[in-house]
Amino acid sequence: MVGAGADAKMQWHDIQDPGDKTLDELAARYSLHPLHVEDCRQNAQRTKLEISEGYLFISLKQVIWNDPGELRADELALFVGSDFLVTVHRAPVTLLEPLRNSREELRPDEVLYQVIDRVVESYIPLADRLETNIERLEDEVVNAPRPAVLANIGEARATLLDLRRILNATRHIIVQLRHVPGPLINQELSPFLRDVHDDLAIILDNIVADRDRLAGALDLYMSSVANRNAEATKTLTLLGTAALPGLVITSIFGMNIDYPSWVKSHSMFAIVTIISLAVTLFLLWYLRRKDYLPGGTTSGRTNDR
Repeated sequence: MVGAGADAKMQWHDIQDPGDKTLDELAARYSLHPLHVEDCRQNAQRTKLEISEGYLFISLKQVIWNDPGELRADELALFVGSDFLVTVHRAPVTLLEPLRNSREELRPDEVLYQVIDRVVESYIPLADRLETNIERLEDEVVNAPRPAVLANIGEARATLLDLRRILNATRHIIVQLRHVPGPLINQELSPFLRDVHDDLAIILDNIVADRDRLAGALDLYMSSVANRNAEATKTLTLLGTAALPGLVITSIFGMNIDYPSWVKSHSMFAIVTIISLAVTLFLLWYLRRKDYLPGGTTSGRTNDR
């Protein structure tokens, strides 16, 4: 895509070490602002676009997955002039290679569009992978709500927030580019930038939906844990209630007092045992009849929820 008026050959300088003195030489050559050069050399810069005299300074984030399964945001800074382009990055940026091979056919603003478009496209598989992880978390919450699941939900939520912050900032850059005054951004790029903006809007809508799904998974986890705790408490209470008749009967015969002579009969032990078992079985039958025991319809409805 070559626009009219691209008579001069574009000079593209790719700096892979922000501390390189070449960046200082280019700053002097193209009158780059010292604060922009300093931003290139500092970590954790926010995604932004700043309009300076004779060029645009843009800071983007290329987000990739680390081996531990965490997101890592690599910074890519661009100085876009009318006849020059300076890219500064620490980590390798593979999406620049095919563009550098065709640099003689593109203007700086066209290269900028291609870079932003490819960066936005790289966000799509990240959003898909996050959605897959959320589906797995939903299954784990339903089947086995362990404490580790709660930690995974928190990590997924933090990842969603980080990605959403980067996408919102990138969308703001695209809106700014569509209204940049002067000749740095050709108006023929406006439809292409709008298309990238629409792609970002779709990804952000999916992230909002994923956030709601995570909130639902968290509520389901807390409800499942509460139900399990209530079921355990209920079971222990019923077991204590079932054992209560035997404890009462045996405690009566275990007091340190004088009992009638018939109490000392050899058959009394069997009688006390039978009475205790009979009362306990009657109590269990009564609890079962009232549907208080685990495994009844009340318990089944609780587990289904």
